[in-house]
Amino acid sequence: MPQHPAQGLFLDLDGTLADSMPVMTAATDRFLKELGLERMGGGHHRWAGRTPFDIMGALKEHNGLDIPVQELVERYYKLVDAAYTDQATVMPGGRRLLAAASQRGVFTAVVTSTLRSVAEGFLAHQGLREMVNAVVTVEDIRRGKPDPEPYLLALKISGLRADQALAVEDAPMGARSATGAGLATWIMAPRGAQDFPRIAGVAGFINRLDQLIPCLQG
Repeated sequence: MPQHPAQGLFLDLDGTLADSMPVMTAATDRFLKELGLERMGGGHHRWAGRTPFDIMGALKEHNGLDIPVQELVERYYKLVDAAYTDQATVMPGGRRLLAAASQRGVFTAVVTSTLRSVAEGFLAHQGLREMVNAVVTVEDIRRGKPDPEPYLLALKISGLRADQALAVEDAPMGARSATGAGLATWIMAPRGAQDFPRIAGVAGFINRLDQLIPCLQG
């Protein structure tokens, strides 16, 4: 755990605060089927954390699709929205961590590559929105993860320095974004950390979010 208690807590959404990967996988499978494609290719870590516009741009180019990127994103998120709110749940320890951060006056932000409607809808449905001070989404930035811009924006909004906050991610792209912004970064890995690459600035691995409560200012 860090020597200096954190005044800021920045969390990724999918796979970190939200146990939403089954929802996203099902939506992706249905989306690809509708396009007549079999798979995204490259494995989970290649795409996790990237913006939907980056992903759909690569998909369009690789498969020679004659569909605008914006339309592909809209089609995909119609499928996501249909299931996300009701089926995605909070990751283990998530409620306890957010409650502790709120009680201790820690600035909490969700920093996600997804759309604002998805992030805000999840937080509201789970009764977490009042414990989150800011939500940074793909619509707020020009360069998505692994670029550090999303976390630099979160720092700017919070008014904190990088050494006053910590980040929580679940994928290499997100970890590179957070560490690139100078944040000590913990990896949410409830199913184990095997095959996760070595990234400078990664503080360690956790399997429950409430393991980070001792890292927060008292």
